[in-house]
Amino acid sequence: MKLSEYEKLNPTKKLENFINTLSITNKMPDYFVNWQKVYRNTRKYEKHLNTLNYLIGKENIIEEANVLFREQPRLLEAVPSLLASREPEPDFLVMEDKELIPMNLNFDVIDTSRLDEYIKFMKETGLLDFIKNHANMSLVDFVYGVETGLDSNARKNRSGTTMENLVENFLKETKKLINIDYIVQASASQIQYRWGKVVPVDKSNRKFDFAVYNEGKDKLFLIETNYYNGGGSKLKSVAGEFSTLNNLINTSEDPITFIWVTDGQGWKTARIPLLEAFAEIKYILNLEQLTEGYFEKMFK
Repeated sequence: MKLSEYEKLNPTKKLENFINTLSITNKMPDYFVNWQKVYRNTRKYEKHLNTLNYLIGKENIIEEANVLFREQPRLLEAVPSLLASREPEPDFLVMEDKELIPMNLNFDVIDTSRLDEYIKFMKETGLLDFIKNHANMSLVDFVYGVETGLDSNARKNRSGTTMENLVENFLKETKKLINIDYIVQASASQIQYRWGKVVPVDKSNRKFDFAVYNEGKDKLFLIETNYYNGGGSKLKSVAGEFSTLNNLINTSEDPITFIWVTDGQGWKTARIPLLEAFAEIKYILNLEQLTEGYFEKMFK
């Protein structure tokens, strides 16, 4: 559907078109693993891990570990990475005489007076048994695998960033066709400093995902993006928040247009709040609509 046709639709028809063109995913191939992060986190301890390879398969591993860590206590800094932990100073409990005793070990700054406790911790976590009996590869390779697994847990946090990256790709392509300027994560103060436009905001720390300015037309566009695979009350609150924000922006004396780019099958469970938002916000767009060149036509 062309933008000119979309603009003429009433809120109900806009919602129908929006729902019928929702994406099944916003994942690009680089969503699955952030390899640069994996490389960076592994290389941080690569030398330590290569030295710890000495312990692989050692029958008397506790004695060998004692000797090794007394000679090179900083090798212990690599232990959290071997345990798939981001905590450099983990808290844990130990049981002594039917009592639970809270303990803490700092793997950032090694306390050499507590080397026995570090080794006991490695034993009781099962790490020493793994290194002795099951580590059939370099510990560097093992940590690469660990880091890849840990990074997969961060995928949920990447979903929002993925949507922002997709929208920015459309902005970059649009910029090749027409003369626009844009700011990522734009605050009201940045916008005023760069383009002299006063943006009414609901909170002082409000940052828009994108601010786009066409100097030739003297028009400013503010864009928020998100993506929802699942339903829930969050969708209703977001729709209400952006409707209120849109109405606030419309009070500006400057020509400012608010655009909400959102997508995901979750919106099929929140039709009523979304319909209410369509009644307030002129431009609620999904990824399919961006592929139709809506940005280019809107920003001209």
